Parts: sequence; structure tokens; C-alpha cells
Amino acid sequence: MSKAEDILEKFRKSLNAPSTKDEKIKVVLICIVISTTFWFFNALNKNDYVTRINYPVSIQFDQDKFVATESLPNRIPIEVSGGGWDLMARYFGLKMNTLNVSVDPAEQKFILTSTLRPEITPGLEPISINYFLQDSIRLKIEPKVTSEVVLAYDTSRISLDQDYVMASQVRLNPATISITGPQSMVEEVGDTLWLSEEIDGVTEDFSDEINLPELPDLISVSNDNVDVSFLVVRLFTIDVTLPIEARGFPDEGWALSPSSAKVFYKVPETSFDVTDTSEVRLFVNFSQMNRQDSSLMVSKEVLNDLFREVTVEPQIIKAVKND
Repeated sequence: MSKAEDILEKFRKSLNAPSTKDEKIKVVLICIVISTTFWFFNALNKNDYVTRINYPVSIQFDQDKFVATESLPNRIPIEVSGGGWDLMARYFGLKMNTLNVSVDPAEQKFILTSTLRPEITPGLEPISINYFLQDSIRLKIEPKVTSEVVLAYDTSRISLDQDYVMASQVRLNPATISITGPQSMVEEVGDTLWLSEEIDGVTEDFSDEINLPELPDLISVSNDNVDVSFLVVRLFTIDVTLPIEARGFPDEGWALSPSSAKVFYKVPETSFDVTDTSEVRLFVNFSQMNRQDSSLMVSKEVLNDLFREVTVEPQIIKAVKND
């Protein structure tokens, strides 16, 4: 009797005749496990199996000059045939060395998988390659470029408290930055990068560090943030009563009612000395008079750019014809 048969005979005798239901179930389960194991090992000894494996590859290129805009494949699906033991090992990624594939992205946009057969075949022996499940590997690789970009701030994102205004332009330090990345992404950014972080509730000269807007992950920048500063002044409210000029009336037999109006405007506290009321003029035009009720809209001319939020009360007056 062979050694294997001797072991099985001893195992059979050790089981004896099971006396309980649980013991019978155990015997059945053990028999199933043993028979399945023998079937499995016997099946792996056959040499006519066909399956799919993923062969590991590493695509190499000059990363100082180029950048991949999409993840490059690290495996090639292949249909192969061979013995069960060999296929099982390859299926689980064993006994396969990664194939390094060098490419020149300036010349190549794809790799024909068939050209890799001579390099992969020796590493798979004794397994045979039937065919590659994809005919090519697309390469999403672009030239890496660097561009100088001007920084600018979107002032609509700056909100000051009431009666405060900006007294200077927004100053940025640095005024420009360098961005590096795939050519298409760098070109999409353009020549100007707008900062749009919201600033609100400002009541004094502002100076702070602001983060750059979010850029694609593949773009690197020379600075992650920028210093933003600008001057702020408070506005004073001025109110004066000014005469209303009559323009275009056919004769002097007309009177305005009322003949003057109150003007409200604001000036920066740093320019309070230039509040010359002669630089605001009020007038009405005879040609614009409403013929039904002789009413006229009061117009204004503001000759000083420092005057802000100029309003007039009343806005409508009447022309009265003297007898």
C-alpha cells in the first residue's frame, strides 16, 4: 500500500461509524472538502486553459519637459492560454516583472500594444499570448510650460461699511506670479489671474494676505498667496441750498416755484477743504416743461469728481407765468 493510501485508510478508520447526526454532517463536509481539493489540484495540471490577465507596465517619459494630464495605464489586458498552475500565478500578478515602456510625448500620442509582444512574451513563458484586448494605449501627455501671469483684484468683491470709500487702487504684492503646468491648462488661465476672495466690513486702511484662487491640481505656482492693500477714507455728508437756474425760457416773465433746492452730497474727509458749492449747479429747461401742469425736472451739473452721491430735493418744481 502506498503512503497516500495508508494515510487515507487510517483517516477512514479514525472516523468509524458516526453515532450522532452532528458527527455524520462533519463526515460529509470533510469528504466534500477532500474531494474538491483533489479535483482542484487535478484540474490545475491541465494545459489547455484560456483566461485574461493584466500585464504590469510602467510608461516612462521626461517629466521635466512633459506632464500627464490623465492617469497613465499601469496594466495591459491580454488573453493568454496555458497550464492551470501557470495561469493562476499570472492571474494573481505573480511571476511577472513590470515592463518599462519609454515614450517621447512630442512624437507619440499612443502605443500600439502589438509592438510590446516581443518584450512581454519571454516574461510569460510557458504561457502563450493569444491577443491583446485593446489595440493601443492612448497617451494624455502635454508639454510642461511656464507663464508669467498678472494678478488683478475684482473690486466688486470688496464691501466697505456705510460712509467709507476706497481712497486708492488695490495694491498687490507680488504683482505677477509664475505658473507651471500642462500647456492647455496654462493657456486656459490666460494672461491675468483675478483674485475674488470676499472682503467686507472695512472701516480703515486694509492690508492682509489673500489666498490665490483655486487652480487645477496639475498647475503649480511660484506663490500660494498675495499681499493685498488699499486705503480707505470716511465720507462726510454736506447739505446746502442752491438757486435753480432757468434755461431756455422765452422771456423774463416766468418765475420758478420754488426758486431754490437743497443739495446733499458726500466728500472724503481728506478732501473736506474742496467743498466749493459753486461746483454744483441746478437748472431747469423750458423745453422739458410739462404743458399740462407747468412742472419741470430739476437737473444738476457736478463739476467736482470728489462729490459723491449727489441728490436734490425737491426734484420737481413748477414754472409760473407772471401777469
